[in-house]
Amino acid sequence: MAKAIEIWIGAYGSSEEVGVTRLSLDPDAATLTKETEFTGIQNPSFLTMDKSGRYLHAVSEVSTLGGQPGGEVVTFAIEEEGTSLQEVMSHPTLGADPCFVMLDPSERWLAVSNYSGSSVVVYPVEPSGVPGAVSVRFRHSGTGPNASRQEAPHPHSAVFSPDGQFLFIPDLGMDKIMVYALDSDKREWAVHDAVNLAPGAGPRHMKFHPSGKYAYVINELDSTVTRFDYAQPGKLEKQESVTTLPSTFEGESWCAEIVVSPDGRFVYASNRGHDSLAIFSVDADTGELRGAGFVSTRGKYPRNFAITPDGQWLLAANQHSDSVVLFRVDSATGLPVYAGNEIAINKPVCVYIRP
Repeated sequence: MAKAIEIWIGAYGSSEEVGVTRLSLDPDAATLTKETEFTGIQNPSFLTMDKSGRYLHAVSEVSTLGGQPGGEVVTFAIEEEGTSLQEVMSHPTLGADPCFVMLDPSERWLAVSNYSGSSVVVYPVEPSGVPGAVSVRFRHSGTGPNASRQEAPHPHSAVFSPDGQFLFIPDLGMDKIMVYALDSDKREWAVHDAVNLAPGAGPRHMKFHPSGKYAYVINELDSTVTRFDYAQPGKLEKQESVTTLPSTFEGESWCAEIVVSPDGRFVYASNRGHDSLAIFSVDADTGELRGAGFVSTRGKYPRNFAITPDGQWLLAANQHSDSVVLFRVDSATGLPVYAGNEIAINKPVCVYIRP
C-alpha cells in the first residue's frame, strides 16, 4: 500500500477566508482528499517548506501592511501531523505584492521577490529553522516595450542554483534575469550578472534540469520557454526559445509555471487563456526541447502546477474555476492523463508537494 502524498495549496482571499489547504493524495485509489483548511493570512499566493516538514513559509501578497507599503512573509510551525498551523514569525518584505518564496538547498537562506516593489529580499535562516530579519534587499530598475505590463521592474521569482551559491531573479518588467552571488565567508550577497531575454518576453519562473547542466525560463508575455546552458557556475548561456502555444491558437494567453520532470525527460509549461499544459521532451545530450503535445487542465487560468517526486502524478491549480485537478503522468509520453479526480478550492494559485 503506497503512502499518501501531502500537498499544500495556497490561494487568494482575505485573512478571514481559507488561504491554505492541506490535501492528501492516495496513489492507490488515485484520489485527492481535503484534510485541513487554514485562515489567518491574506493572499498566501506562494508557499515553501523545509525538508523536515517543521515549518511552512508563505508570502502574503498585499500592497500595504499596517499602513506601510509592502507585504510580508510568514513562517508557521506545522503541528499535530499537519492539522494545526501556528505562526512563529513574520517579517515585512520591504516591497509590495510579494509573489514567490524559496529556500536555498542548505536551508540557510530564504528569498522573496516583490512583484510590485521592484525588489528581492533575502533572509538568513536561524539554526532553529526560522528566518531572521532581512539580510539584504536588491532593488531593480528598468522597463520593457510592453507599456501596460513592463512599465517598471517586476521580479517574479527567486531561484537558487543547485549549489546554493547563486540566486537568479527573472524580472518580467525588465526582460532580464538578475543574478546574485553569495560570499560564503562573509555571508553576504552581491550583484553578479544580468542576462537579457527577448524584448517583451516577460520572464517569470525558472527551473534547473536535474543534471544541473541546463535551466529553463518561462516567459509570461510572449508565451515561450527559453533554454539556457549552465556550464559555468553563475553563468547562464541563452539558447533557443520555443512557443508554448499551438500554431492554430489565436486568442490571448499568458504563461505561468514551468516544471521539469524528476527524471529530467520532460518540461511542462502552463498557459492561462489557452488553459493548457504544454509538454516538451528533453534531448538527453543537449537539453533541447521538442514539442510533445498539449493537455487541457480541465479548468480556467492554470496559474500553478506541480509533479510528485516519483514523477507519477501532476496537480494543476485552476485559479478562475476554483479547482485543483489530478492527472496521472504517462511514463512513456510524459503526457498528463486526467485521473478522474479534482477538488474544489477557491482561487488556488500555488501547489506545493511535500518532498
